[in-house]
Order: sequence, then C-alpha cells, then structure tokens
Amino acid sequence: MKPEEFYIRLADLGFPLTDRQKEQYERYFELLVEWNEKINLTAITAKDEVYLKHFYDSIAPILQGLIENQPIHLLDIGAGAGFPSLPMKILFPELDVTIIDSLNKRINFLHLLAEELGLSGVHFYHGRAEDFAQDKAFRAQFDIVTARAVARMQVLSELTIPYLKVGGRLLALKASNAPEELEEAKNALNLLFSKVEDNLQYELPNGDPRYITVVEKKKETPPAGTITDFEGNYSLSVPGNGEIVFSYIGYRSETLKPDGKNVLNVTMQEDTQQIGEVVVTALGIKREKKMLGYAVQELKSDELNKTGDPSVTSALQGKVAGLQMNTSATGLGGSTKITIRGNSSLTDNNQPLWIVDGVPFSDTSTSSASRYDGVDRGSASMDINPDDIESISVLKGPNAAALYGSRAGNGVILITTKKGSKKDGFGIRYSGNFTWTAIGETLDMQRRYGQGHIDTKDAKTAVYDKTDSGSWGPVLDGSMKEAWNGETYAYSNYGDKLKDYFDTGFSHTHNVSISNGTEKSHFRTSFGYSDNDGVFPTESLSRVNADLNAGTELNKWVSMDGKISLSRTKADNRPLYGDYGAISQLMRIPNNVRLDDLKQYSDETHAHVNWTGPTASIRNPYYVLHQRQNSDERWRAFGYYSMKINFTDWLHLSAKYAFDYYRTRVQSTNAGDGINGEANTSMITNDSMDRSEENFFESNAEVILMGDRQLTDNFRLGFNVGGNFMYQRSETLGVGVGNMVDKGNWMLNAANLLRTGSEDGYKRAMNSVFGSVQMAWKEYLSLDLTARNDWSSTLPSGNNSFFYPSANLSFVVSDFLRSIDKPLPSWVTFAKARLSAAQVGKDTSPYQLYNTYSFKFDNGVLTPTKDNVKMNDQLKPEIATSYEAGLDMKFLNNRLGFDFTYYYSKTKNQIMKVPAAAPWSGGQWVNAGMVTNQGVELMLYSTLVETKDFAFDLNVNMAHNVSKVKELAPEENVNYMFFNGDGNFPVKVGTRAGHKLGEIYATSLYKRNENGDIIVNENGLPMTVTNESEYVNKPIGNIQPKLTMSVSPTFTYKGITLSALFDMKFGGDIFSYSEMLATGNGLAKRTLNRGEENNYMMVFPGVTESGEVNTKQVSASEYYGALQAEDFIYDASFIKLKELSIGYSFPSSMLKKTPVNSLNISFVARNLCYLMKHTPGTSPEGGYDTTMFSQAIDYASLPFTRTFGISINLGF
Repeated sequence: MKPEEFYIRLADLGFPLTDRQKEQYERYFELLVEWNEKINLTAITAKDEVYLKHFYDSIAPILQGLIENQPIHLLDIGAGAGFPSLPMKILFPELDVTIIDSLNKRINFLHLLAEELGLSGVHFYHGRAEDFAQDKAFRAQFDIVTARAVARMQVLSELTIPYLKVGGRLLALKASNAPEELEEAKNALNLLFSKVEDNLQYELPNGDPRYITVVEKKKETPPAGTITDFEGNYSLSVPGNGEIVFSYIGYRSETLKPDGKNVLNVTMQEDTQQIGEVVVTALGIKREKKMLGYAVQELKSDELNKTGDPSVTSALQGKVAGLQMNTSATGLGGSTKITIRGNSSLTDNNQPLWIVDGVPFSDTSTSSASRYDGVDRGSASMDINPDDIESISVLKGPNAAALYGSRAGNGVILITTKKGSKKDGFGIRYSGNFTWTAIGETLDMQRRYGQGHIDTKDAKTAVYDKTDSGSWGPVLDGSMKEAWNGETYAYSNYGDKLKDYFDTGFSHTHNVSISNGTEKSHFRTSFGYSDNDGVFPTESLSRVNADLNAGTELNKWVSMDGKISLSRTKADNRPLYGDYGAISQLMRIPNNVRLDDLKQYSDETHAHVNWTGPTASIRNPYYVLHQRQNSDERWRAFGYYSMKINFTDWLHLSAKYAFDYYRTRVQSTNAGDGINGEANTSMITNDSMDRSEENFFESNAEVILMGDRQLTDNFRLGFNVGGNFMYQRSETLGVGVGNMVDKGNWMLNAANLLRTGSEDGYKRAMNSVFGSVQMAWKEYLSLDLTARNDWSSTLPSGNNSFFYPSANLSFVVSDFLRSIDKPLPSWVTFAKARLSAAQVGKDTSPYQLYNTYSFKFDNGVLTPTKDNVKMNDQLKPEIATSYEAGLDMKFLNNRLGFDFTYYYSKTKNQIMKVPAAAPWSGGQWVNAGMVTNQGVELMLYSTLVETKDFAFDLNVNMAHNVSKVKELAPEENVNYMFFNGDGNFPVKVGTRAGHKLGEIYATSLYKRNENGDIIVNENGLPMTVTNESEYVNKPIGNIQPKLTMSVSPTFTYKGITLSALFDMKFGGDIFSYSEMLATGNGLAKRTLNRGEENNYMMVFPGVTESGEVNTKQVSASEYYGALQAEDFIYDASFIKLKELSIGYSFPSSMLKKTPVNSLNISFVARNLCYLMKHTPGTSPEGGYDTTMFSQAIDYASLPFTRTFGISINLGF
C-alpha cells in the first residue's frame, strides 16, 4: 500500500487526512527505518508494507467503529515501536495514550518519536505490565486497553483487565482466529468479572485476515493482588472463600484455593502454545522444534539420569526411539555401541558421531575379548560426566545430520553442557550418588548331580570320581566322600558358584559446581569424582572430571566463549574374558566342590592348584585373578574457544577452534599358566608383561556466517554459510617383556627378555564447506535446504570430493487452518506434517588405499609384516540416501501427543572384502553392495491425570527397523559374507544378498532328511553337516529385533516423585554358548533329564539313514555332548525394569533458616529384574564386545546384576 493509497482509502472511509497528519505518518516511517538499524523494532521496513501492515492495521479499531476521537484514556501493552496506539493517536489526536514496554531502548525511541511528531497527551513507562497493574495510579484507570499480537487470550486478559475501569474494553488485535484460546480463557475472564462481547473479523486491503476480540469489564477486579520478588516469594490477604490466580507470560495459569493455609506454593508449567520448544540441531544451531522437517529427540538433564548412572551411554538406553544399545557384559565400564535406525554398514561402521558443545568427541571402544581370553577396556564416552550435561539431542538420520557430511552417516549425538545463567544467578550445587550392586540372576544350572562319569561298561551307572572334569556323577546324597584335595566331606551341593564368587560392588559419585551469570557474562566450573568397586574381586574403576566454561559480551558487537574439560579415567583388574577367564571356569565347577577350598590356589609343591588338572581349559578361578592383572588409565582434555561478531541484530559471524586430546596407557601382566606341573612360580617361564600407550589428537577450526531476519510480516529467512578444517593424529606404542628374572616384580629393563616392540599410527585431514537456508512463511510453513562438500585425505586425490545435500519441509497444519478461520476441533491442539530427503557419507579408514609394511620387534628380531588384504586406491565413501516423513500431533491442551516417523534409507558403495588372487589370502577391499534400512518410530507422551497435588505422566517410545542387504558383489560372485569375529565359536554372523542383515549360521548342523528328521548314525549319535554352502542357506537365527520399546511412567504427589523405565525388545535371536558348554559338562539345567531311571542311558530323537526310528541308546553325557548350536538358539526378546526412583524435594519453607535453597533425596535402582525373557538365566542382551558378531553370542558374560542406592542433590 503506497502512502497515496493509504490517504485515499482513509478519505473514502470518512477519515480524510490533513497535510500535518500525512507528514506525521511519513516522519514516523523514516524514524522507524532509521532506528531499526540501531535496535530491533520491526522485521518490516519496506514502505508499502509499513503503511499496510503497521499503519493501516493499527487503526483498525477506529475503522471498525470501536474508538471515537474523544479524550478517552487508552493504554497500549507491549506496543514495541508504538503499534497500534500511535498511528491511532495521529488519526484521532484527542486520545490520551499511555504505553508500557519492558525494553528501555524502545521507550527511548518512543520518547524521540513523540517529540519529532509533535504528539501531546502521550505517556511512556518502562517496566513489566504485571508490576504496573498493582499501582493505584494505573489500576482501573483506563477506558480502553489495546494489545497487538502480545500473548494468548488467557494470559492477555490477566495482564490487561486490571487496568480497565468497569465498562472499559480490551481490544486484542490478532492475525488469526483461535476459538480454543477463548475457551481456555473462560475461567480467567470469569474470575476477572469480564466477558467477551464480540469477535470481529475483517480483511486488510491485500486480503489478509485480521481479528479483533472485544472483552468488556463488568465488575471491579478484586483489589487483592501482588507480584513475587525475584525468588518467587509473595504475601497476599485473601478472603476465606477466595481464590488466587497465578499467572505469568509463557506459563499456564494456575488457580488455587488457600483453604485456610498460611503458605501456598505453586509450580507453574510452561505453556508450549505460547513459547515454542527449542532444540539443538546440527552445528549447535537452536531451532524451534515445530519448524523442523526431520526427527530430533531431545533429553533434558532431569530426564537423562534420574538414577545417577555414571555412564552417559547407559543413561541413554531406552529413552530415545530408534536408538539401540549394545553393551558388553564384561564388568565396570564395558564397551557400548549405539546404533541409530539399524545397522547400515557391512564392516560394522555403525557408530554415530558424538559432538560435545560443538567439539567432535572420539568414542573409541577398545576390546581384545575373544573366545579364549582378552579384556574389554570400555568406551571413551565414559570420560563424560553425566552431571555436567544440560541436554542431549539425537539427530537420528542423515536428514537431521546432513550438515556434518561424511561423518554423519550413522546419525549424531549432540551434547550441550550446563552453563551459568542470569536466571539462576550465583549458585553452588552438590550431587552425590551411593549405590550397591549384586549378582541377581545366573545361568540356569542343575543342583542334583555331582562330579563323575557314566560307566556304560562295568557299573552301568553314574560313578563318582574326584579327578573327573565332568558332572555326570551320581545324585548328591550327602554321603561322605573323599574330595579332590584329600579331605572327606559330604557329597552335596555347595552353592551357586556364579553368585558366591562375586562381591557386592559399591560406587560413590560426587559432583560440585559453582556457576553465575549476568546479562553480559556467564561462567560455570565443576568437579566430579566417581569411584566404583565392581562385583569382580579386585576390579575397580574411577573417574575424575574438571570442567570450566565461561563467556562474556565485550560490547554489543563482540562476544567470546570458551570451555576446557579435563578427565582421568582409571581401571584396575578388568576381568579376563573367555575360556581362560573366571566366569568360564566357574561354569565348570561341579556342585560337590566347595568354592572356598579353591581360594588356596597354590601350595608347597604346586604353583597352580585346582579341583582337577589344571589344564589349558580348566583353571582355578582364584588363580586367574592372581595370574592376570591389568590396568589402564586415560587422561583427556577437550574444549574450544570461540568468538562471535554481531554485524547487526540479524547477521553474525562466529569462529571456533575445538580440540580433543587423550592419552591412554595400558599395562597387563601374566604370571604364567602354571599348568605344566611347576612346583613354584620361579619355574614358570611363560610369564609376561605388556605396556602400550596411545596418543590421539583431533582439531577442528570452523567459521560460520549466520543470518536470520523477518523480511516481511509473513516471511522469515535464515541462512548459515561456513567451513570446517579437521585434522587427526593417532600414535600407538607398545612393548612387552617375558620370563621375568624376579617373578612378580614387573619391570621393563634389560634383565628381562624383550619379547616385542611396536609402533603404529596415522594422520588424516578433511576440509569442508557447508551452507543452509531456512525459509519460513507465516510460522506454519518451513523449508530448509542444506549442502556440504567434503575433501578427505583418506580418499584418492582424484576421487576425494563428495557433495551431500538435504531438503526438509515442515507444515504446521493447525496454524494454517487457524489462519484461514477453519480450525481443527478444539480438542486438537497442534498438528504438523514433515518431509525430508538427504544424502550423507561414511568416510573410509586411514591407509586403506595402499598396501604398506609394518615392522615389529619380536624376540630380538625386527620383523616386517604385510597385510594379507589387498588395498584399493580407488575406494569411495559409503553413501547413505535417506527419506523421511512424519506427523506430530498434540491433543487436549497438550495433555496427549505423539510424534510419528517413517524412514527409508539406502547405503551404497559398501566397503567390503571380496576374494582376491594370491598372495592376498584375506581378499581385497572394494566398493560394492547396498544395505537398506526401513522403519517407523513412534513417541507417545501424555499427562493422564493432573490435579492440584497429583500428576501421572506416561511416555512411550517404539521403533521398528528392518536392515536388508539388497546386493553384495555379484560381479565378484559374492552373494554372502561373514562379519568379522572370532572363528573359534561354533557360529558365524553375516548376511546373504536379498536377506536381512545379521543372520546367525551354525558351522555344524544336524543332517536331516526331506521330512526334517535328524539322521542318526549307527552309534546312536546324530550326523552333521559342516559344508559352508549348506549351512549358509540354513541360518538358525538373526540378531535384528522386530520392535524396540520403552515405557516411562512418572507419578508426582506434592514433593514426591516416583518414576520408572521399562526397557523392551521383541524379536531377534541369541546363541547361548554358555549353556552349550555347561550342557557338555553336565551342569546346565537341561541335563536334569539324563535317564536316571534307565541307568543314565538315553535315545537321540531321529531316524536312521534307512528311515527307521532310532532306538540306539547312548549315555547321557554322549547325548548332551552331541547337541548342536541350533539347540541353544533363543528368542532375545525381553521386558526389563531398567530404572526406578522415588524422590522427595523439600519445600523451600522448610529450608528458609538454612543456607540450603534446594534439597532432593531419592532412592534409586537400576536393572531390577527381567519381567519377561527366554534365555536360560543369562541376559538376552549378551555379548563379549559390541560388534554385530558378538551381539549374537552369550558366553562367559558377567551375570545379571542389580543396583540399589541413594541420590542427593543440594543447592546453595
């Protein structure tokens, strides 16, 4: 609307303007544009737009006949740049106008504006509307109160009605009609003795709809009223039957009756309809969640770790839809692998990228666990102190993470740590957790039979023999027998070895933080200490954290921010895994052997004493503790420093340098096996000591230009353009000595045999440029476009540039329908549809392009070695293309809601090995194959009950994913493959083209006829098939679950909170090698059925080769020894009560006379029980490390443990 059109239209409507009035509007426009460069007054600066959407829109109450040119008192709340009151004052000079605004800069502008325009009868006040409403000079003094797009009607009425005289009117100008607003405001309007008189609808000359709600004050508002001080304290006199209405912008109003109480406290809940939920997205950019076109799930600190778990990864489990956790059951701080939306890589490259305050954080896992031995040294994410975390945003797919390019193919976990704030002011906080852990459930064992064997020749029954290694002896009858150590005692069952061997673990964690914040600066420093004694004897894990972050605004143009975080994580005597480890040995000990007798693991004539043997596979579990000792220690420093330059209020430049450095030192000692009859330790020659050190460093330099501007009333544009320069360096040194001169004195010196020495390392770099554009129309339609290009040093120079785009669309259906006056039913609060598409990559590992020699010092000889896998100098990164669609809805004023997402992704250029000609016996690396992931995610959240004192909230996460291999390398004649894993297990894990990822194959299967019957040999035992081509086509299971799910109920009654987390998985399979070995030894529960009534003879079900039913009897030990892996495959489904906490927050009234301003005490529990599972006493979540291979195997895992404790939180 040009000024001339403005004049003509007003003249046509009966309001001709004088030259003076025209000059006033023109000067108003000039000053508005001029001052908008200094302070943020408006997003609309084009002249035509200002005359239409500010001047013409503001005088609507006059044009609608609601205001006359008389000396009436008009109050404008939140006028900002003077709209709507000052354009009305120019048109109707007789009006007496008062403006209240909370920003002093705007008040200064308005003073200048009134002076320049020559306006009299205008008054400006700086402050909160809530405060002035209690002042007698303002309360009940105005004929009209106007407000233009300030707040929802419920809050607006509570702010404005007290200013009106009886009969006065509130005129609320809005761009959309929201009937549910008036419904919500009914109670507040009644309490304020006011009533909606009209709800006018009209259009601007361009056709945009507008509304004016007219509310009339019928009776005087009760004079009783007050405002709280900064800490929320207040005093108020209330009649006996009176009610108190608590209100504040951005929060739901609460109405309470004192009912004779002298103290009335209320906790107000945020009104998400007024203040949009903001989440952290890629590059740390905060966005309004309702405008995002992809799925992001954010956890706040109070949701993350209610039970004081010292591990951030463990605390995450079960709280994010589509996030699956695989944790090795190998002791304190075991390795953890997080998989988001399924496995998508054939080489197990499935870990997401971790970002902590914008710093890429390396979450490497170090595990040497295998079938026979090895130690799991855990994940580097253990270095993060959960108490320092403010929130975690999980960017689930390429769509959300595309701005991270080739590092984001598996999703991103964004951690934002706590900072000081002006809102919280200066504060000191302490939190402490004290927990006890005990063995809860162990492998199901038989307790009826003891040590011995089945004599099929002479005795033809079970016979006790103190030297036997099996438990095929007679019934434990309590008779006196000579034991393995020469003592005579009752032949009985002596406890559960898998429980009795372990201690009760104890952990205590302490965190202290000091923080402060002002308008221009903030700081927070914290110190954390965690000390954990495991259930394994002598096992311990400790962590020390120190964190400092601070920032300041140097002036209105420049601000600086920085962080440094230090940690030391130290572990001693992590348990040895596999056959040689204690758990495997405990599973072999017969029921009649007393565990306490084994604590004396050596004597005058034997370095190693055991109940039988000892042999390579059967050892004393207490000797194992003495024999194998280890320690590891990791020092870590990571942080950043950054600068931000504000060119204008909408254009900023930020520069950041971030780094992550850690040094890990590992020592392991082996006192020797002592299985060759050595009389003492001095005779042992295979003792050894190894030390290694790893140094890792990563730096990232990043520059981003950011802009975000409201270009018109309806259109908002944001953009980001930047570059990132990443550099990594890793170095590992190792040395080992053996046959120590002084046994047990572990020293690296020339006197001891230098067994080995090695050095390894790599360097890598990546340069990137990226950009994004965010476009929003009327706050209900948003389109985001992103692009990134990476140049990687790990790829060949002619093939190292890759481009990664994404597009995301969000459509807030509920806001759109309100804008066209066709709102959804009142019980539907919010509805949004979203679509997105993206492409990201997975970079290759360093040095996969060219074959190189490595050198190793081995027993005095420098030995060159060459990998048996042929490298490929034409490798490309794996490329993941993803599509996503979603629907988010809220109902019943946000009491119920859901987020639903469907996604499909395909990852091509899979980096995999295919056969190669000699000498490459390990094959060669190629880009081939394609993996697809398809699934749905559903998040349900609800407040089922909400009263004055009681609330019941229920949240549910569900996810279903199918990972499928579309093809492998058909041109290389590769149609199946096995994942990397220990070949000593009787199963393999892999995939076939056209099938689901993660199939489990038994390397030995029963031979069956066409009817599926097992074919039994002449000796009465089953025949087997071991041909690879046959067993690959007959998988016995698959590691993929059909559904993962969690349910989180929370009950709140006054200051008491009870919360729980039920973690669930349905589908998927696991092979119990633990039970298979225990079965072969006669200890597994299934061996209770051993034909006792038939002299321990049994018949294997099946048919002979000629087709006749098998009737040949074999001993029970032969029968169970012939069982195959397929007999020990179990459904891995479970329902677990993972977390339970009950806490009490002391009311501030109880703490008034103490230096404490907040106190919460909680009783917490973790992993209480499995409410449903199918495995034989063992955990269905087993695995000796976190690979896809070990995910399929339960063997020698730490038995299921339960944790109970107390958590304390104090604020000063």
